[in-house]
Formats: sequence, structure tokens, C-alpha cells
Amino acid sequence: MRIVRTAVGMLLLTLGLPVLLVGGALWTAMQHRDGSGAFSGAIERITTPGHAVVVADLDALLRNTAPFTRARDTKLRITARTETGPALIGITPAGEAARYLAGVPYAQVDRVSLTNGTLPVRVTPVAGVLAPAVPPQWTQQGAGAVEWEPHLVRGQRLSLIVMRPDARAALTVDLRVEVRPGWLASTTWGLLVAGGALIVLGMAALAWPVRGFTPPPVQVARPATLADTPPVSASTPPRPAEPLLPAAPPPARPVLAWPPTTRAAATPHPLPPPASIDDQGSRTRMTSASGR
Repeated sequence: MRIVRTAVGMLLLTLGLPVLLVGGALWTAMQHRDGSGAFSGAIERITTPGHAVVVADLDALLRNTAPFTRARDTKLRITARTETGPALIGITPAGEAARYLAGVPYAQVDRVSLTNGTLPVRVTPVAGVLAPAVPPQWTQQGAGAVEWEPHLVRGQRLSLIVMRPDARAALTVDLRVEVRPGWLASTTWGLLVAGGALIVLGMAALAWPVRGFTPPPVQVARPATLADTPPVSASTPPRPAEPLLPAAPPPARPVLAWPPTTRAAATPHPLPPPASIDDQGSRTRMTSASGR
């Protein structure tokens, strides 16, 4: 039984420690949210002689750079400003974006790195000689900002386009990204509680005492004392004293002799010592005197 408890305790500790560490890491990340409860970061300024700044495949960029933004209950917001005011920003299918920008010079964003401070980007210039027409009605667009839930468009090939409202060239744009993961708080506290509970249970299983065989206690007779004697009530007549019986004689020891004799014969009376010569003379004289 001790081996089973040890194995269970080690298993619980093995599971609880990484769960607790992940919860602690998420809790640490939660402390970096801004005042509105979002994770935000500025992207370094992009300057291009072309007419637009384009992300050709938005879902692929998020999958390679920030996959946590594609989780359920997560909102992503991008704001953009030019040197003259809010920029026009929109999301549209990649096919429509390619047809709209055919022959137009623009800057294509290939990668965004997640670091502290301003987020660096890698940009590839695309050459062209044409000027874009009036922007069409894109799937989602806004003046200065656009917000969407990435998990709703996972797997879809969408493009992000940023340009001036009048579509003029020589564009300088400042971008800022905000991420609001609605799952973060509940997941963090769930992992912390689960990890702590697993560690406590594992330590309890390892520290559980082993129950061995305990012999029953030995009852030692206690000598009777006056306190153990029950009190004599006045209504209870005294018990009569029991008569003392004479002590039994010790058993007779058998006499191993042959021929067997009785106890009286076994102990003969002592014979008088033989008379001496002087005693015989005295007896003779006493007899003669008595005859006279």
C-alpha cells in the first residue's frame, strides 16, 4: 500500500508542477496589460514611396507570429495613422486585394517580431507604376482602426490594406496592435488552482503515515487497596466470620523397608544399657536385705 501511495504522490507532483508553472507564467503575463485590459504594442513606423502597406495573408502572419491571438474569445484591433491623420484600413479576401493592387507600388509586411518595446517588422517593397482607383467596399474597413475576432476567419486567406483615404503615394504610417484574450483570466486562475491542488494532494499522499500492527495493551493486575473495598452500609448485616479449620497433617512419608512394618514397629523402644559389675553387687545386697 505504501508503494501505491508513493507512486500516486509522485504522479500528482509530476502533473501539478508544470500546471502550476504555466499558470504562474500566464499570471505574470496578465500584469503587462494596459489600463483598458488589453495587450498593446506599437509597430515600428513604415515608410514607402508606394500607395499602401499590405499584409498579403493575415491569418498566416498571425499563425507564425502570435498564434495565441487565433484562440477563441480573442479580439484583435489594429489602429493606423498617417502624418496627415487617420489612415484607411480594411480587410478583404486576398484575391480581391491582388486585383485591386495589380501594377500599384506598395510595401508588403512579411513578418512582425514580438519583443519588448516597439515591434520590428520585415517589409518587402513591391514595384509598380499605376495609381489605385477609389478603394472598393472591402469586407471590413474603418477610418483609423479595424477590429475583428481572428478565430472566426481561421484558415481563410485575407489581406490587410492600409493607405491614405485619398489613395495618394509617399505613405508613412504608424501602426498599433491591441489583443484582448477573453480566456486569459479564467484559464490562469484555473491552472493555478488545479496545479496547487495537485501538488498538495501529492505531498499528502507521500507524507501519509504507515499503519503498522499494534499489539493489544497488556492488562496488569493492580493490588487491591482499601479504596477498592466497597463501603459497608448500615442496613446490610455483617457477614458471620467463617470458622477456622484445623490445618491438615502433613502426609506420611512411606518407609521403604522389608519386611514392611507399622509405624510403631518401625520405631523400637530403646533398650536399657547392660548392667555393670558394681550394679550387679548392689542388686544382690538389696535382694539379701529384703529377704531378711
